[in-house]
Amino acid sequence: MSNTPSPRRRPPALKTLDHTVPAVPLLQGRVLLHENALNLPRPRRALDDDFSGVVMTGAKADERAFQLRSTAGYEGTLLIDSAPYTTYVATPDEPFMVPTDELFASVDTSLAFQKARGASAALTPTGYIPPADSKALKAVMREANRIERADTVVSLPVDVTWLNRENIGQLIAVCLKIRHPKALILFRQFDPLEQTKDIPANLRRLLAEVEHMALLRTDLAALDAIAHGAFCAGIGVQSSLRHAIPPGEKAQVGKPGPTYPNVLMPELMCFKGAASLARLYSNVDPATCSCEECDGRGLDRFYLPDGETRREADNHTVLTWSGWVTEMAGYRPGPARKSWWRDKCAAAVDRYALENQRIGLGASPRSGFQAPSPLKAWATLPVAP
Repeated sequence: MSNTPSPRRRPPALKTLDHTVPAVPLLQGRVLLHENALNLPRPRRALDDDFSGVVMTGAKADERAFQLRSTAGYEGTLLIDSAPYTTYVATPDEPFMVPTDELFASVDTSLAFQKARGASAALTPTGYIPPADSKALKAVMREANRIERADTVVSLPVDVTWLNRENIGQLIAVCLKIRHPKALILFRQFDPLEQTKDIPANLRRLLAEVEHMALLRTDLAALDAIAHGAFCAGIGVQSSLRHAIPPGEKAQVGKPGPTYPNVLMPELMCFKGAASLARLYSNVDPATCSCEECDGRGLDRFYLPDGETRREADNHTVLTWSGWVTEMAGYRPGPARKSWWRDKCAAAVDRYALENQRIGLGASPRSGFQAPSPLKAWATLPVAP
């Protein structure tokens, strides 16, 4: 049975099928939302058509993307990330994962299929690139430069140690030789940017030295990336889509049982679990939010495992960071935008002590709110010209 969409059910925006349409102008300045392909797709009112879009992510990404286009009527910017890097490791001989059940399968087949399913641009099916595996990284470069399509973005799913001081130079050198736009995806249990202190600065260095870099499947690092030269970025709708873990590893999670949303704190600029918020605000007035979804209500209300609560929490989170993206777009790229972002992060760091004092925990308690190390780095790193 063919997987090619019927002409009667073609998704809108058929101009995106043209492989000569460059990827960068379609994605420039956008912070995309990584949606889980396990779920039935639906448009999100919280997304800004001018500055956002969707990355359908997971094993059923192509199917869900087509449903989002053809059934839900979504006409915005869309990428399809089937996430082959979660099961496949890049090798020097085969850096890309291509279908094994098709006689003439190739990377071009994968790229064309994404476009047929409604993608605005096509992501290469790159396997996970392990620490210091320079042969695999160079193989990605070599094979990517053989692609004769303008609509292609080269996925670079790398272990976060590629951003360490020992490896960053080689990563930059290889990226400079890839002639297509590139999208970095960082691998580590929990937040990759907390692996070592030099990761945030080295990520900025990569974005400054290599043209047309993107950062996908991340958290608020997406906004830092856009402020410092990335042409595009992507934030996961849930914590598992805000980073990736190497093939064969199991995600390190807390105790088994119901799962609750992670909530973006507008004043503190951090994600916090709903259970933690319910505990911290159990005897005091909670922090509130004025976004369209919250309308002044407390952020402790998400401590429920049902789907409606998760939908509200997700909409609150997307509305919050989308507002920041829109605000950032009002500043010219370069020093003005970087300074705005630095000052915003610094103000958030200063609020941690105030919020802890407000709820009776003192200025720097171990059991209260603690500023994430990447946020502190964004607040203090120098603004490069």
